[in-house]
Amino acid sequence: MSSAEGARGPYRKGLERRREILAAAADLFAESGYTHSSMRELAKRVNLTQPGVLHHFSDKSELLVEVLNLRDASVAEHLSSIQADDIVVRSREIARHSAEHAGLTSLFITLSAEAINADHPAHQYFVDHYRATEDDPHEWPQDEAPSPPDQLDEKTIAILTAALQDGLQIQRRYKPELDVVGTIDAFWQLVAAARAHAGDDESADRAEDISQSARV
Repeated sequence: MSSAEGARGPYRKGLERRREILAAAADLFAESGYTHSSMRELAKRVNLTQPGVLHHFSDKSELLVEVLNLRDASVAEHLSSIQADDIVVRSREIARHSAEHAGLTSLFITLSAEAINADHPAHQYFVDHYRATEDDPHEWPQDEAPSPPDQLDEKTIAILTAALQDGLQIQRRYKPELDVVGTIDAFWQLVAAARAHAGDDESADRAEDISQSARV
């Protein structure tokens, strides 16, 4: 039994109130961003006065940290529940979790764009997040490694290209040393390899030409 489940009386009510405030703060930050969210509006949403909210959280910055921790805990709990060990399963399940939890995903997107300025209270969180994504070891599946696709259509390539371009621009604001051009080149080399595997030599040659021209 967790401490929250075993809590009684005023302590339990305090924990429930904290959870209520965090949920409302997550919604508010997702809607308005951190900078444009006010403690007045948050207090209104949970039927408290501003001092009432500050009884549970010292300031808006602490709320922001706890909201981001809430998002991370939600993802970690999902991955733990399915015992995802390798990078292929983990990435697929993170995508599934993001699609099924629109509020937390909107929160992450809004704050990742807003926190690019170094003085933003969430800036270091995203610096650490993107560095951990690159630095943490990932286990590659041994028994059921995914095979190259039999077909990689133009629409899928376009979606992947937009996702990569947009994602790299965000990441580079937190990792200035990131080689965005080299990463794009690597992507087109993967596309060329996938096209060649599928027997689409013309498209594979076109993708390889794009990759080579980018390196000139």
